[in-house]
Amino acid sequence: MLRIGVDAGGTFTDLIAAADDGTVVEAKVPSDRERPDVALRAGLEQLARRLDLVDARALLTGTGIVIQGTTVAVNAVLQAKGARTGLLCTDGFRDTLEIRLGYREERYDFTYLPPPPLVPRWLREPIRERVGADGDVRVPLVEADVRAAAERLADAGVEAVAVCFLWSLLRPEHEQRTARLLRELLPGAFVCASVDVLPRIREYDRTSTTVLNAYVGPIVARYVERTEALLRDLGFAGRVRYVQSNGGLAEASEVLRRPVLLLVSGPAAAPAAGLHFAGLAGRDFIAIDMGGTSFDTCLVREGLPAMRSSTEIDGYRVATPLIDVHTIGAGGGSIATLDAGLLRVGPESAEAVPGPACYRRGGERATVTDANVVAGLLGPGGLLGGGFPIDAALARGAVERDVAGPGGIDVDDAAAGVIEVVSRNMADAIREITVRRGHDPRDYALVVGGGAGGLHAARLADELGIERVVVPRVASAFCAFGAAVADLRHDTTRALVGDTRQLDLGLVASTFEQLEQDAARALIDEGADAASIRFVRLLELRYKNQIWEVPVDATGVDLRAPGAREEVERRFHARHDELYDYAQPGYACELISATLTAIGPSPRLRRAGAVAPREPAQPTSARPVRFGRAAGPLETPVHAGPALAPGQALVGPAVIEEPNTTIAVPPGWRATLVGREQAYVLEPDRGGADA
Repeated sequence: MLRIGVDAGGTFTDLIAAADDGTVVEAKVPSDRERPDVALRAGLEQLARRLDLVDARALLTGTGIVIQGTTVAVNAVLQAKGARTGLLCTDGFRDTLEIRLGYREERYDFTYLPPPPLVPRWLREPIRERVGADGDVRVPLVEADVRAAAERLADAGVEAVAVCFLWSLLRPEHEQRTARLLRELLPGAFVCASVDVLPRIREYDRTSTTVLNAYVGPIVARYVERTEALLRDLGFAGRVRYVQSNGGLAEASEVLRRPVLLLVSGPAAAPAAGLHFAGLAGRDFIAIDMGGTSFDTCLVREGLPAMRSSTEIDGYRVATPLIDVHTIGAGGGSIATLDAGLLRVGPESAEAVPGPACYRRGGERATVTDANVVAGLLGPGGLLGGGFPIDAALARGAVERDVAGPGGIDVDDAAAGVIEVVSRNMADAIREITVRRGHDPRDYALVVGGGAGGLHAARLADELGIERVVVPRVASAFCAFGAAVADLRHDTTRALVGDTRQLDLGLVASTFEQLEQDAARALIDEGADAASIRFVRLLELRYKNQIWEVPVDATGVDLRAPGAREEVERRFHARHDELYDYAQPGYACELISATLTAIGPSPRLRRAGAVAPREPAQPTSARPVRFGRAAGPLETPVHAGPALAPGQALVGPAVIEEPNTTIAVPPGWRATLVGREQAYVLEPDRGGADA
């Protein structure tokens, strides 16, 4: 049976069909933001052709699971195209969304204005009820207020309603009753309560996340309905799963209940893809994905991707567990401009339509892809195995018109400058997740994804001091491949607030045990093998009176055993010291919440067997290539990737053209194709080898 992974990006929609024997087939089609199901169907048809099948229906007959990573939720936020949303809140707390954290995020920018609240004030309905910080009910829920609010929201035409009451995490009954009433009174609306979305302290985080959940809820529901209807119409009878922001998979029931989990859906699959190549990169690596619109990077340590408990999407706080992916506007379609005489590349992108000038689809502005064409890194044979032609004259004309002419420089120098600027932007993004967080990038390998990643990987490694680069043959569809090999994952948080010296750790243990039972049932229902399910227990602790908490791994700690309290505190102090370079072991610690991560491993793909190397590889052509702004063009052999055998090494300068990606091997580097992983390993050449 096949597994199909889908990554609906801003420029292209990538698909991977992976068989249990390790065979992998790719497809790539232009994305359609208005109708992603149309792009999905086109991609399925292309996959079918590449597998010599009649059509998508025949393809899906032999498919057991389809996994989708999607930008539909984040696009709704970025483009302000979410549902008209109402909010029911505790009387007196109507302005939480505008007060935010109580301070100006950009403190020294006096022109800074936060984004407008997703729920305007006239759609925020105060409800008389009140739970105290001790969990006692001070004011019972006034149901008449809920009924009156529902009537007003119905008249306003809302599609979604969020419910977020003060201290509901300690007493959820008011929110639960309100949500039931709203579903009766507003049968066509999407309704969600904070106790189901994010039951933890911090009023603004909880309110903002619940509102975001409601805002994207109807959009995600329509997307799920359309795509799953398409698959059913094509005869698909298997399971459909979605990549969550935490890098794991969930089925429709979970993402329809908490659609906020899809906000960073697409890029979150990159670490799972990278771990598939851990045999080459090790378990400590930096995953990058350079596509048409953006550059994403994530750190993986000891086989676990870096996580964060909150982030901001276009200025809106979302506080659910998510992969710590750092994204900048640096892709193949990033537009190059001169700003007051200084060269700027990105974040504006030509996207799939009209695309870079060289695509001959109406694009006229110079992009990174056009600069790579002028530099000779991309050849005239075209992309996607020649199915996507490249017009070098249009690329040269765009760089001349937008950069070289206004700057009064040679067009080849201008193209080299564009490549240098975008490469430095990407290197800075990697430093953001390494150097600025206490990690030395030289201690990590670089695992490269994205259709444009292989062109810049060695240059990035040079700048960062990285000496091992892994470029999979599936790099162009890196996140789609990651979707196909990712595990099922559920994260559940419960508020447990108290001083660790007074808190009953037996209660914490009981909470984890109940969460494990619930999560195991859910994963088994989704097809996970019960014996393979594993759990990770996290406690969020802080020093008493501190503002921010620190996640502490409590997996393996018997919370009922003597000495458990001391062990938890010891781990907290050690983690605090690791993060902030100081700890106060004698100071009181405070528990804020407990988070359980439940993982149901997906079946592993077999890897293709190694093949003995053939005769030294012969280039298919040669062309002048400029590998750096300070270097002149070098006559460079060009190799067809499919003609290379495992074990063959190419010493730079060289260019390798795979059907869906191109890999630049600069002078001083060598590339070796490893057959078992079907990936290229690039390393500094320390003695030379025959090409």
